[in-house]
Amino acid sequence: MSIYHSTVSRREFMKGLGLAGAGLGAASLVSPKFNDIDELTSSEATHPYKRWWINENEYEDITSPVDWNVWRSYDRKAHPGPDMFATGPMSPKLREARAERHKQGILNNWPGTTLRDLSLDGATGGNAPAIPWDSNSASSPESRGATGPWQGSPEENLQTCRAAAHFYGAPRVGAIVINEHMKRLFDGNVVWEDIDTGFIDEQGVYHVPNKCKYILVWLVKQNYYMSTLALRNNPKDPWYNTVFRQGKAAENQAYSHAPQVRNQLTKFIKGLGYQALKPAATANVPFGVFAGIVEQGRASHACSPDYGNMIRYCDFAVTDMPLAATRPIDAGVVNFCKSCKRCAENCPSKALSLDTEQTWDTVDSANNPGHQCWPMNWTACNDFGGPFDCVNCHTICPFNHPEDAIIHPVIRATAATTTLFNGFFAEMDKVMGYSDQRSDEEHLAWWSRNLSNWKEDSLLGFGVKSW
Repeated sequence: MSIYHSTVSRREFMKGLGLAGAGLGAASLVSPKFNDIDELTSSEATHPYKRWWINENEYEDITSPVDWNVWRSYDRKAHPGPDMFATGPMSPKLREARAERHKQGILNNWPGTTLRDLSLDGATGGNAPAIPWDSNSASSPESRGATGPWQGSPEENLQTCRAAAHFYGAPRVGAIVINEHMKRLFDGNVVWEDIDTGFIDEQGVYHVPNKCKYILVWLVKQNYYMSTLALRNNPKDPWYNTVFRQGKAAENQAYSHAPQVRNQLTKFIKGLGYQALKPAATANVPFGVFAGIVEQGRASHACSPDYGNMIRYCDFAVTDMPLAATRPIDAGVVNFCKSCKRCAENCPSKALSLDTEQTWDTVDSANNPGHQCWPMNWTACNDFGGPFDCVNCHTICPFNHPEDAIIHPVIRATAATTTLFNGFFAEMDKVMGYSDQRSDEEHLAWWSRNLSNWKEDSLLGFGVKSW
């Protein structure tokens, strides 16, 4: 670690941005004392992921509240979603339009949709293997010569899983202790019983042992820079508000990574002598929210204070391995969403709400009532072609920006401690062009990038050192 710190104080830096005064004062009231910017941006609370400006709430106290008198396990019959094969991205009409875009991209050699771009994206699809819900291929402790399961305290077990998950490719891990409320995060075909081992019956019902009292939750991240190459939001572009397949490869690559991470992590847990089950759950975001590793933002996606909307899954496993529960967070994400509205303003299907405040109302048959949030009109998104043909809401979130530039962690800290500048920050994000369509030169430059020092690739097994 470098011993050289910036000599610019936090107050001087904020003054340079024109943000001194009320906002800085509010941040100072709740923050510890820092000698310089480096200490401010690298400090952590007792939680290994949570810096001083990320508040931990009480268990189940999330920033997009649930009314447990109303919320029930998701029932697909009661809340049917749109049919992507009839009216959505896999319908004949939209598939033909997509094929025509690709053809024209090849014939006109449009950077981002050339043959090599399409081939890059095409190779990322179809690589998600079918992972057993009970990790049945894992070796038992006894088969390795152990007399029983790994024994550790709930805190030690959680840290053990964090260490393994990070190695496998999951950057954030939390845990939930199961109660009657948390059981409702799963679909209606999941039942809990006094049995020793979980199983799925002939009707497709998941039978989960009551002794599996814990949920391990982890994030599967998506490559941010690559995702920006998908943006096609220049009104002068002939295929405005669709996607460049070169950048879309980032999403599909994350879909391929997710089952690999899950397979390895659940086999690891089972190898320690515990069950690791993946019962049916239509929604994955709630697991990350209740485990305290994300909030739910305006776009209905998981929004991480570290990675923004660049989360492909809040994946999980139910286990009987004792785990210390982690608390929900308030990192200012929801409050920022109230002022920002960038995702909703740039949604071509108008599927996202522009209301300032969250609501208990639903707007689509797929919405599960009992949740105060910004509801998503899944039918409007589906009929436009999302998510196959649109990634705007996912990609333009200001929380996506990496913290290479010192301004981004300072803005995160300020947004978490005062709402005064949220609108200004959102407007500056727009002015700076972070979410603009990439130029032809940038699309082409990706193919000739210097692989010895390019830090934007997500390489499993690599860090930022010794490329």
